[in-house]
Amino acid sequence: MIMGLFDFLNPEKRRTQKTMRILKNLLESRFPKGDKDINAAANELLYILNNRISLDEAQEIVRLSTGISRISRDFTKERLRRHLAGYCLHHFTDSQVKEFHRYLNVLNDAMMIHGRSPSEIRRMGDLYVW
Repeated sequence: MIMGLFDFLNPEKRRTQKTMRILKNLLESRFPKGDKDINAAANELLYILNNRISLDEAQEIVRLSTGISRISRDFTKERLRRHLAGYCLHHFTDSQVKEFHRYLNVLNDAMMIHGRSPSEIRRMGDLYVW
């Protein structure tokens, strides 16, 4: 009980807890069906990259990249490339960056305009449908 009081009085800990809640809410808004959505998006990235990375790596890239695609005012291919350069651009060719950028834009449109989650989006040839 006393430790809880000290935690409450510690502004740094309160900020950290608030930040964690915000991040959790952001993740849930991008992946409302949890692992099912994350895996669907990661599997699409694996398809784009010809399965050259692990599922865990694809999940991490998807988590981070969907976030940057949502918060960027102008989410261009160049913005995605700069984001990926920080940790995984070496896995991508130029055409794969272009395709991943297209997929992230489809995700944003499907989710924000049509209320669809990543697990409800399917690739049909060169098109994505939901």
